[in-house]
Amino acid sequence: MMKTNLSISLILLILVTACNPSQEAEERNSIVETTKSDASTGGMVAAAQPLATQAGVQILEAGGNAADAAVAAAFVIAVVEPTMNGIGGRNQIFIRQSDGSFMGYNGMTEVPASFIPDEDPPNSGHRVVAIPGVVAALMRLHKEHGSMPLEVLMKPAIKHAAEGFELLDGEAKRHSLGLDAIKNDPGFRKQMLKNDTSTYQAGEILKQPDLAKTLQRIAETNGEDFYKGETARIIAEDMAANDGFITTEDLANYQALDARYVSIPYRDYEIHSIPAPAGGGLVVKALNIMENFDLSSMSDAQWAAVVNQALAFSMESMEYDYAEEDLDQVQSKDWAKEKAAQIIIPEANDNKEAAELTRDQQLLATNTDWSGNTWGEQSHHTTHFVTADCSGMVVSITQTIGPLFGSKVITPGLGFVYASTMGAYLSGSDQAPGSRPRTTIAPTIVTKDGETVMVLGAAGGLRILSGIVQTISRYVDQGMTLEEAVSAPRIHPETDYNDGNRVVFPTKFSAEFTPTNGWSAEDSIYWQNQGFEIGAITRYGAFSRVHAIARDPETNMWTGMADLDWEGTASGAEENACVE
Repeated sequence: MMKTNLSISLILLILVTACNPSQEAEERNSIVETTKSDASTGGMVAAAQPLATQAGVQILEAGGNAADAAVAAAFVIAVVEPTMNGIGGRNQIFIRQSDGSFMGYNGMTEVPASFIPDEDPPNSGHRVVAIPGVVAALMRLHKEHGSMPLEVLMKPAIKHAAEGFELLDGEAKRHSLGLDAIKNDPGFRKQMLKNDTSTYQAGEILKQPDLAKTLQRIAETNGEDFYKGETARIIAEDMAANDGFITTEDLANYQALDARYVSIPYRDYEIHSIPAPAGGGLVVKALNIMENFDLSSMSDAQWAAVVNQALAFSMESMEYDYAEEDLDQVQSKDWAKEKAAQIIIPEANDNKEAAELTRDQQLLATNTDWSGNTWGEQSHHTTHFVTADCSGMVVSITQTIGPLFGSKVITPGLGFVYASTMGAYLSGSDQAPGSRPRTTIAPTIVTKDGETVMVLGAAGGLRILSGIVQTISRYVDQGMTLEEAVSAPRIHPETDYNDGNRVVFPTKFSAEFTPTNGWSAEDSIYWQNQGFEIGAITRYGAFSRVHAIARDPETNMWTGMADLDWEGTASGAEENACVE
């Protein structure tokens, strides 16, 4: 198998330091080499945390397939990125097998049978906790597509939980941001705080022994313990003692469901994603609208204005097509043409290349002074990762607990954070007992002539939609490489609420103006002169975080790319005992 670093390898050397590093931290290598892009014929993993990427690659190199690698990465990232996701949360899994068939798993949190909404919905606490789905969905992925024993796949996660791992700067900053919200929860105080009072700093070692024990029980019982065993009993007892709703019956009855998926032609490609309760329906709606325009002939600034309006109309559809029950309507080209007719095409500007990243700008991005990065402040939540093996199997998973630290609840003795589902966080969604409230997570696969050419997804709330759509269009319409498409600056429609309903403004959008890879002042002036209202955002990570892989069908070379605005990595497998 061949592996090579790309010419724009985008290697970051992140110096991880701590104010008072522990002896264990000092003994570890404090320089973490994180490769933002890589290429290999042996398979590929891209994830939002280097240890998750590493776990997936090690499984590929041990002879596992993409499903095995995804399971390993999923449990590791649940351990090492607890502000963003965990086994107490929800996920959507999308897989394309080596024979070209698709399968999806709906591991969304489910509202308990006894749930009664509060007149004043809470933002956190036991009353916002629904039945977790992550474990059940990963168990189905492993049972139906995996090839290695579950205990082998979960060993890295259990090790990181039991022995500890070195907090990266971003995760440490997010822990600090969440301190006021978590310090009163006994489970959080025990697990996430030093001496029950302060958060761990970058470079320090965070051990989670209770989580390690929970993961071990999951590994030994193929997930049964989480829903029908000791873990289930402890969950139910904690909920009953703290005015929550989950019962042992709720847990025993939970199932990871088959996920519906939609497929549309886009130019010479096909786009496949998962609709409601996931967000893939919005992805295909936006792309269907965009297909009515010759985006390849437009300047970058023109392209952004048109794409923003397509995204706005797609987002607006959630208000009248919440459940997306009619998939023909979701995929409708006629609906898209009607919306396209309402789009304002700005006049051409002379400088088509004005906002496109040059090679030098991309390399500059790798040398960014990340000390000013908020690493999650107001940049939403969630994590996404992708895996591929040399047989052609690919897996795309988005995993989340909702806002930062989810419900702000950890059951003492279990060690994981529950997602926020009921209450104020998803107040605009269906919260009836038994329902699985809608989110915008949207694992997506792109094919051409029956061959997989791109696998991607994103984190970042509603901006997941805009990150995915723009990456696909940059790649397909503008002919960018995967690295360029993921690195290029993004936009997102402005929204507001009126009587609880989301209002989207097609001619108002926020634009990414980060110093290293943002839009230019000339772009902003151009948009305003064309009648658009622009909000300039300079924060890193504010426009979703995309993790993606692409494949060259002629060479079978996989390319992976991790978003520049996060601490994730992409890495290819050196060798893979691939079963044809």
